[in-house]
Amino acid sequence: MQLFIIGNGFDLAHGLPTRYWDFRKYLNQMYPEFLDSFEEEYHIYPSGGDEAKKSMLWNDLETNLANIAEEVIIEQAVSIDMGLESGDVGIEDTLYYHFRDKYEYIALLAKYMKQWVRTIRIRDLPVKTSLIKNNNGALYITFNYTAVLERIYGIDEDKVIHIHGSLRQRDGDPILGHGNKDKIEGIRQKRYKAEEVFYEKEISICRVIEDYYNHTYKDISRYMPKLSLLSNKDIYEISIIGHSLAGVDIPYFSNIDMMTNRAAKWNVYYYSCTDKLQIIDSLIECGVDMERINNQHSQKFFDL
Repeated sequence: MQLFIIGNGFDLAHGLPTRYWDFRKYLNQMYPEFLDSFEEEYHIYPSGGDEAKKSMLWNDLETNLANIAEEVIIEQAVSIDMGLESGDVGIEDTLYYHFRDKYEYIALLAKYMKQWVRTIRIRDLPVKTSLIKNNNGALYITFNYTAVLERIYGIDEDKVIHIHGSLRQRDGDPILGHGNKDKIEGIRQKRYKAEEVFYEKEISICRVIEDYYNHTYKDISRYMPKLSLLSNKDIYEISIIGHSLAGVDIPYFSNIDMMTNRAAKWNVYYYSCTDKLQIIDSLIECGVDMERINNQHSQKFFDL
């Protein structure tokens, strides 16, 4: 049995505007104030012009969600003059709610992303590959919210795992998040030290930042059970198309290799040489032997 693992590059190859840049254009049109505030607070973009910004991938965005200017936020928070006669005594909860409202972006980001995905039209898309068809008995894991597999290729829904949900299945908001546990533990230790000296301003802002890191943490162990569809299946070949195998999603691939008894052959369809090296390195990190990895350019996959 074959298993196909589908990433955003699959949708892009079908002409769908599903890059982060496309989402950003939607935000800029519909919610410009949110976009400006979000990107300014969290330094989402690296230095450079629009071309550098256009090349930003979804896993870059997720990684950057944990790269907020933590020290600057804390410094600004503790320097606030509340103008209270009692000074800064007994203000921990008041400041906590003040800061929480200011830095609560992630819920809105997921909400707006869901709205944006609903605007993407997949009707009348062309079939781009002969390797995907409903009668080949294969299973599919997709990281995409769109239903290209089901609607364009006619794949039965019970053969497709939308690992992070799909709009077709009426799931909740899209899953975005970083995988940086060290950030969570680091800010927790700062909070503990502030509590030891009863420094209420710093306690408050550390609680808010800790909440933020927790809310933006993608705990992929919550979604691993979806892979149970692979149990007791004789999967001898796994093909990756449109996924860079970078960022927080890597543990999925280690688990998939384990569930297929570390015996399946892995076909890597890459878009660029950089992608090729990244995917191979990640697979080796996941425990896949080099002898089981086969590389082909994505043009071999998109053969129609």
